[in-house]
Amino acid sequence: MTDTPITVSPGLRPEHRAHAARLYYEAFRQKLHPILRDEARGIAVIESCMNPAYAISALAGDRLVGIAGFHDKQGSLLNIRPQHMIRTFGFLRGWAKIIALSIFSRAVENGVLLMDGIVVDPSQRGGGIGSLLLDAVVAHAGATGYRAVRLDVVDTNPRARALYERKGFVATGSESYPFMKRWFGFGGSTTLLKQVSAQA
Repeated sequence: MTDTPITVSPGLRPEHRAHAARLYYEAFRQKLHPILRDEARGIAVIESCMNPAYAISALAGDRLVGIAGFHDKQGSLLNIRPQHMIRTFGFLRGWAKIIALSIFSRAVENGVLLMDGIVVDPSQRGGGIGSLLLDAVVAHAGATGYRAVRLDVVDTNPRARALYERKGFVATGSESYPFMKRWFGFGGSTTLLKQVSAQA
């Protein structure tokens, strides 16, 4: 864990894209790898489709140590389009992977900012970086006129859920999909919501 003070800033620097993609793939390996199957090409797809406008970065000096993504009706941190997958995996396999990934898509509601995940460098976990990034997403939502922030957490990640609930997120519903447990290792998820106040 670094002793360098952590700063949080909007966006994602160009020189950090490759590292961010690797962190994101590893953090969400449980969902991504059973579909993408090829780590190197999966990371390349993620790097190519990251949208810095939907990112908040945590930095230790000039080093990226965490990233949070969010999603609204205009865009998201990861906007994986068919052309990204076809260029990397070929026409048939690319389309098959796009269709498989669509099972994780979530509807975006008016006035609600949807989180696309928080990722912290494994060497920096336990130092409060995830909390800083979560606070930054909530602050961004309030500053841009959203009334709430929503996220979904799988049933195999109780540590993340505990963090979100400590930060004032409240469970509003859950879904069960036991057919996915064999392939992805989890069989359900919980939706959590936090109301935010618009800031001037």
